[in-house]
Amino acid sequence: MSETGTATHGAGVTTSAPAVSGRYVTLDGMRGIAALAVALFHFDFIRAPHGYIAVDFFFALSGFVLWQAYYVRWKERSYGTIAFMRQRAIRLYPLFLLGMVLCTITALGKLAGGGWNAGAAQKILYSLPTNLLMLPSPVTQALFPINLPAWTLFFELIASLLMVTVMFRLPQWGLLVICLLSAWLLVPVILERHNANIGALRGEWPTALARTMFSFSLGTMIARLPQPHDRPAGWIGGLLLLVAAYLLGLFVGFGLGISIPVKTPEVGQYDLACILLLWPILLVLGSRFEVPAILVPAARFLGDVSFALYAVHWALIDPFKWLKDDLGVPAFFSAVLYIGTALVLSWCAVKWFDEPVRRRLSALFRQKRKPALSASSA
Repeated sequence: MSETGTATHGAGVTTSAPAVSGRYVTLDGMRGIAALAVALFHFDFIRAPHGYIAVDFFFALSGFVLWQAYYVRWKERSYGTIAFMRQRAIRLYPLFLLGMVLCTITALGKLAGGGWNAGAAQKILYSLPTNLLMLPSPVTQALFPINLPAWTLFFELIASLLMVTVMFRLPQWGLLVICLLSAWLLVPVILERHNANIGALRGEWPTALARTMFSFSLGTMIARLPQPHDRPAGWIGGLLLLVAAYLLGLFVGFGLGISIPVKTPEVGQYDLACILLLWPILLVLGSRFEVPAILVPAARFLGDVSFALYAVHWALIDPFKWLKDDLGVPAFFSAVLYIGTALVLSWCAVKWFDEPVRRRLSALFRQKRKPALSASSA
């Protein structure tokens, strides 16, 4: 979820989109739509009843983009394990930290406004030390109880470490083995649970790991496929955005889709169809077709704010549910206000916090490497 649509392309092949060279604008838009679906699902699940399976698309997209961006540099030994993981931490941690801080403020405000709750206060106190290190809480059922969606970032770090230490060294059939083994562990659990909304709790970690590694390794396999020299822009790219929104149930929130229950055998089968088949197809097509020029600004904007939206939206849920439930603001209007505020906050977080902090951290590590290089050359 954390990557932009920009990548360097291996094997000496250069791809270019007519609208924005070197950037997968359709994938940007699809990732932004997926982030919107997650945020709406957490606020009021009927607005995006399948928003939780956007997480699997994020994992597949991360595997795809990371392979495209780093494999050649790793192969040429210009990027080792420490440098790779440092770069991943610089990319993920600033917005993760901001999300944790905002969620903590919201949780404390809820305690202050609704009366003291010793159990909730202890949950915050005991979870924060490890959660701030991007590690699961050792004392609660939820891995990240203050900012529940952050569990995916922890497992993405695990997948990133496995990528640079193991997956970069594997042939295509080795990645296929990881996919098949992960699917073998994942499919029965989803069928038994009747949906794929699994991974945020301590007892679900094996399924969370299988869920992560299936989509992540599948994304790397797609990245290793031959890449086209040109990605034509047109109606196919725009249609892919609509398909992604429809599959996530976003049309339901606007009264344009058919709502189905959250937990039935049919829902589990639908979720598996998306995870095992439809997300890979959309990733392949999204990396080969670009949106028309008229949609490029919107797609780029959604891609730019998608990770920030994912990181901070949990902090806004309680305040806007208060508007809906206590002040009587209509549910649909509350959802619109919530997602509009989340998008504005996400854009501000990217421009005024994430980008400056990452620039400073990257510059700091570059300065630290220079003396070491000079000493070794001497």
